[in-house]
Amino acid sequence: MEEEHRHCKVCGKVCDADEEVCSKSCAAKREERLRSGRNLKWMLYGGMAVLLLLFFATAFHI
Repeated sequence: MEEEHRHCKVCGKVCDADEEVCSKSCAAKREERLRSGRNLKWMLYGGMAVLLLLFFATAFHI
């Protein structure tokens, strides 16, 4: 019978079944990637809001 294990979501090395990453450095890298993704998502939302405001401002001559 084989042991339960996972692969690290950052580097792909084998880690414990209850862990998503293999080390503290991989955990820090993963957290930075997640934070960067969240920041990018909010910048895209902000950009769309600005474009919508510009569209409505020019469409209705505000």
